[in-house]
Amino acid sequence: MNTKTIPVILMIYFLLFQCNRDKIPLDLQNPYPETELPHNLSEVQKLVIQSSNEFGFDLFQEIITDEPDTSNIFISPLSVSLALGMTLNGANGQTQNDMEQTLGFEGMSSDQINRTYKDLIQNLLQLDTKVLFEIANSIWYRNTFHVEQTFLDVNVNYFNSEVRPADFANPQTVDTINQWVDEKTKGKIDHIINSISPYTVMFLINALYFNGTWTYEFDPENTKSKPFYLADGTETTCQMMEHRMEHAYLFNDDFKAIDLPYGDGDFSMMIILPEPDKSI
Repeated sequence: MNTKTIPVILMIYFLLFQCNRDKIPLDLQNPYPETELPHNLSEVQKLVIQSSNEFGFDLFQEIITDEPDTSNIFISPLSVSLALGMTLNGANGQTQNDMEQTLGFEGMSSDQINRTYKDLIQNLLQLDTKVLFEIANSIWYRNTFHVEQTFLDVNVNYFNSEVRPADFANPQTVDTINQWVDEKTKGKIDHIINSISPYTVMFLINALYFNGTWTYEFDPENTKSKPFYLADGTETTCQMMEHRMEHAYLFNDDFKAIDLPYGDGDFSMMIILPEPDKSI
């Protein structure tokens, strides 16, 4: 993908967490109160979500192979998937087939894919009243470039996209797009582009904003400076949060994992720590 023509806002909150070996919680089957989804997921919806998850891991593996071991990689697979889902509505032929294969949507109709994206967005936005989660999509296109109305209509209907024709030759358009990003991310990302190439005819932008309170909050008095070991074996010092609480926990020969819930427990942060002899 040409990131100059289809920029995607990638936003994720990352927190360091330490779990000492003498404080390993129980492996619980149902650690959090059960809550009902707005409605049950259909088999097609489950398939799309599973495919999106697999796409996220594939995307991360591709990115990390091109980066040095000491780099911090932050990606939002949901953001990328939504932007590509919008783009997919403008593809046909081999391009459409390749995109569907990459996203894991082979054998599904465009209507099935779009409806599932729409339901997924609606579910996420109303999943937990204690978590602020917002999704914003927009399509910006050069006002002298002809865009099929059906493409715009589908993305407005299923992705709730804002459509903005603009004068790409006007430097002020860069500021306008960046202001949209700044507003939708509540100031967390203040710009996404620095200039517009004369060859660029369209931007498809997705912005995610997430702000959740821990279900079981950490006591600030327990936050202390402790050693953190980097992938290359060197040591640094950083602030470590700590508490004793029952959490969903998993370990095997490759990694340890813990699930930290937000709000009512419908959203959570899963942290995966590879064993010392394993790489990401």
